[in-house]
Amino acid sequence: MSAPENPESGGPLLWVFSLLIISQILFGSNQIMARLIDGAVPPIGLSFWRWIIATLVVLPFTVKYIRQFGPLIIKEWRIYVGSAFCLIVLGNTTIYIALNYTTAINGAIVSSVQPVFTFALSWLLYRELVSKGQIVGAFISIFGVLFIITRGEISSLAELQPNPGDLWMIVSVTGFSLYAVLLRKLPSGVPAILTLNTIQFLGIILLLPFYFWETNFNRPMELNQVTIMAVLWAGIIVAVAALGLWNYTNRKMGANKASGTVHLRLVAITVMAIFILDESLEIFHFVAFAIIMLGVYAITKSKPKVTHAEEK
Repeated sequence: MSAPENPESGGPLLWVFSLLIISQILFGSNQIMARLIDGAVPPIGLSFWRWIIATLVVLPFTVKYIRQFGPLIIKEWRIYVGSAFCLIVLGNTTIYIALNYTTAINGAIVSSVQPVFTFALSWLLYRELVSKGQIVGAFISIFGVLFIITRGEISSLAELQPNPGDLWMIVSVTGFSLYAVLLRKLPSGVPAILTLNTIQFLGIILLLPFYFWETNFNRPMELNQVTIMAVLWAGIIVAVAALGLWNYTNRKMGANKASGTVHLRLVAITVMAIFILDESLEIFHFVAFAIIMLGVYAITKSKPKVTHAEEK
């Protein structure tokens, strides 16, 4: 008899958490790759073709499920389209735009505020109970993001001309957080791999007009060694392996708990950025990270009060 898939028990929890760590490292490699190519590949084109690769890689494993679960997916098409837009258009594509302007370390630190966004969106969309500690934690983390954007000069906030890359990273974090929250609305009976493939396919459709715009009015995607390697890495390692593990662990642990490990991605990105990209850490990086992690800790450790009616 196999072990139960209850994340509250030690064994399965350790397994799920290990998969979550791997997913964060693989997600982190995406930002390193984006900085390595240094704008050599159009950002929307890179995102568009990576999802085509990912969809084709996963498709052979989902064909057998389409007839059985297709009607349910069509019935719930709104939540699938919303999830695809949040993940692929808002969450992923904007990373490639952001990293044309900011460093991998900066982007990683801004990304570490994702648990705060997930917590806030859970409250806004589903009215999850919140505590004073969680509210305080949210404001602390937001202060940490402002600290990184101003490079430690909070007093200059009124006159700030922020790095556009940091602002695009905030858009990305919002998209990923929305996606994490919306995952709970996806039909639980649909196999995870079919859910992933459906979101990938819908993401391609949603990206298509943006891709046409970039190709015709900005610059087209060229076929060369850099383009091929970037698309294959982003499509297979990140869009299939990392996202598949993230979907699985997120649904097992819940959006808030899973998002609380996003700081592991920051550690992975920072180490890779120093050794691969020759980026350097500055004092304001440490201060901003410490502030954000303090806020995240307050959010994940604080528990809202439960009313007597809810206890019943």
